[in-house]
Amino acid sequence: MTDQKASGAVGRPSIRNWDLWTLRPAALVYFFFIESAVAAAAIWLLIGLGSISNADWLRFGAVMFAVTVHLMIVRRAEESRRNESAGPHIDLTSVWTFAAAIALPGALAVLVTIWMRILIQPIARRQPYRFVFSSASILGGTMLAWAVVHLSGLSLLATGVIPTDLGLVLVLIAAALVNWGAQGMNIAVALKIVTPHTRIQEFLGSRADNMLELSTLGAGAMLGMLMTTHWVGPLLLVFPVILVNSLLYHAAQRRAHLERLLREQEQLQARLAEDAHTDYRTGLLNTNGLAEYGGRLTDRCRHDNQPVTVLAIDLDHFKRINDTWGHPAGNAVLAEVGRILREKLRPGDVAGRDGGEEFVVVLADTGLAQGTAIAERVREAIGEMSVMTTDKHRNTVTLRGRNLPLTPDGPEVRAISASIGVAVLPDNGECLQDAQHFADAALYAAKENGRNQVRVAGGEIRLLPAPRGDQPVAEGAAAPDQAASAEVTRTA
Repeated sequence: MTDQKASGAVGRPSIRNWDLWTLRPAALVYFFFIESAVAAAAIWLLIGLGSISNADWLRFGAVMFAVTVHLMIVRRAEESRRNESAGPHIDLTSVWTFAAAIALPGALAVLVTIWMRILIQPIARRQPYRFVFSSASILGGTMLAWAVVHLSGLSLLATGVIPTDLGLVLVLIAAALVNWGAQGMNIAVALKIVTPHTRIQEFLGSRADNMLELSTLGAGAMLGMLMTTHWVGPLLLVFPVILVNSLLYHAAQRRAHLERLLREQEQLQARLAEDAHTDYRTGLLNTNGLAEYGGRLTDRCRHDNQPVTVLAIDLDHFKRINDTWGHPAGNAVLAEVGRILREKLRPGDVAGRDGGEEFVVVLADTGLAQGTAIAERVREAIGEMSVMTTDKHRNTVTLRGRNLPLTPDGPEVRAISASIGVAVLPDNGECLQDAQHFADAALYAAKENGRNQVRVAGGEIRLLPAPRGDQPVAEGAAAPDQAASAEVTRTA
């Protein structure tokens, strides 16, 4: 009932800061109309308090006692059920209010409903305007049910006349439906006005909730008929109602537990599926994931007549890194390459580690020129890496990309670069496997001609850049000073 102020103190907000004023004007008008009508009808019925018999006062006392005992005992369980309820919360209080509407004068039925709402307010913990409106809806439904029963003119006692007695059954059914429908529709319409984009069916509660409410009204009708013959009826029913409330609470707890287990199982299955397709060292797809997701991407692009570029990436002299500094250093380099690929590629692209130091990238809706430019950016990024790691003796060492300038003697060592082969579908085949074959052929050509470069399969060879002087040059490859003017050839 209180709001927390910005300063951290807790107190009652001023009238101007009420949440009520944030609602739409139509909602304010609707709330005022319903609450005013209910208040007027309640006051009119309360005027008749002076003409109530002693028997009715006994029945009233028994109902008030039963309501109090019921809500005090099940308070914590009802709080838990309300907190876990995704939609309208259905409790068992209709047993008492509907029985009061049948067996008590209108004024006493009003007092029973008001007292029930006073007891339930600490459990509800809703904004004041919501609690007041829902209370008005419940009170209105109770008064309508009272009107249906008492204006029918039928006796609540058995007459022995079958049509008359069966007519009373129909009246009670009509009163229960009026009570249930008035409350449900009134609150649903109000919520629809407050949140107009939500479907009204979402405010009416689930089928199970409504069946529970109708069953509760049926129990209330039986209690009301029992109270007409003896005022101790509520005292006999209070403990069975508490027991049912407890069973509902434990059923809700069990259902919540099963739902949590189901969510955890689904999350576990999702993690297992992700792990089955993910390379744990780089965070990229593994061979299986690459074949599945890369194959889907190429199939989609082929269906849409869009080109696909495939990059085959291999780290140059990676075995030398493992042999010189140890496998932890090599693993650190692989992890950094994975990070670079995730950063340089677009969300729709597919990248994976295809074993060892080899990587494959599938670029969706990408032609040769754009794919080659992306490959060159990746090559440059790998050649400019700086990876701090440890060597075989656990000494700190920083491995550097071969594109970085020379530095004085120290712990930094230029040892990282990549050769990249580029293939394009549909020019180099019809499926991902074909493109990988052509990209691998271009990759081998890049390695044979000095490494640290990008080559295109079945087309122009791009030497980007010429091998550095500190890199070994394969036999038959162009010398460093000749590489920039190398003649264009074609890969296998």
